[in-house]
Amino acid sequence: ATFKLRKSNDNISALSFSIFLRLRSRTDIYDGDFGFEVNTSKGEAKLVRYNGNGGAVTLPESFRDYPVTVIDRNAFSGNTSVTELVFSSTNTTVEEYAFMNCTSLESVTIPENVVTFGDRVFSGCTSLKTVKMNSDIVSMPTNMFSGCTSLEEFTLNDKIAEFSYGCFNGCTSLTDLDFVTNGVLLQSYAFNGTGAGSVVLSDSLLAIPDYAFTNCPNLRYVTIPESVVLIQPNAFDRENVTVRCYQDSFAHSYALENNISFELLKKIVLGDVNNDGAVNINDVTDIQRNLAELEEFDEYQQLAADANQDGALDISDATAIQMYLADYKLPYPIGQILK
Repeated sequence: ATFKLRKSNDNISALSFSIFLRLRSRTDIYDGDFGFEVNTSKGEAKLVRYNGNGGAVTLPESFRDYPVTVIDRNAFSGNTSVTELVFSSTNTTVEEYAFMNCTSLESVTIPENVVTFGDRVFSGCTSLKTVKMNSDIVSMPTNMFSGCTSLEEFTLNDKIAEFSYGCFNGCTSLTDLDFVTNGVLLQSYAFNGTGAGSVVLSDSLLAIPDYAFTNCPNLRYVTIPESVVLIQPNAFDRENVTVRCYQDSFAHSYALENNISFELLKKIVLGDVNNDGAVNINDVTDIQRNLAELEEFDEYQQLAADANQDGALDISDATAIQMYLADYKLPYPIGQILK
């Protein structure tokens, strides 16, 4: 049997008109230092290419009254003249490879409004030294800063929860990893090859994957919380690292089983100055005795006694504990374990 499809002139006209609209809704326009793609149906513009002379570059906020929301994939990739990047308030999305291998780029400021990133956005930016990342992202994208060998100063919001595969792989100059304490999920190679000497992991972290902290020649201490229940065999270079952990934790057992050097951590409860497992009037007395130079505190007692957490030990700390015992609501975590 043979079937023939009858073409309706009305259908053809409708299809042609639809194609015409789609073609008309997107237009590439090169103007000055930047090339743009305008999406009239969405009422926005995308920065597709940079052709300027470099130096400090502020990404455009708008183009012909259209807000520039997206930085296109490869828009700056391979550029050798841009030294500084500042995002604008309308920018929300940076697609993959957008600034990859910008070898002269030294500093980047990313505001809260930029919340979507593709993979390898800044990978291979070998001169990049300073990143101020105020973005509200919760997951650091794959290989985002991999190969940024000059990266020294990195600030990150406290909402970050995940450090994805290779996000700081090969950042040999990055020595301060304090921001890692916010991560509840780590992926392989996340901090492989960094220059950190020590790292303190999140109290909510469950697992440390293979190659998360390998090839870190300066790494000597890894503080592992009780929450961790899985450590992969190649999570870090075991022969060089001392594990700081709590008695009878998974990390403690792991260190014993694998003949890894370890140090047991002491739990410090804010306000429990005498470490008897309770915050009571005896702790107030101990603070008073210390202030009267009748008793000396070790470093753990000093931390526990600073009840108002102002960095100084004085009579106000004893008062804070007394108020806690009297059931006053205080802004200090008295009675809780210090991180």
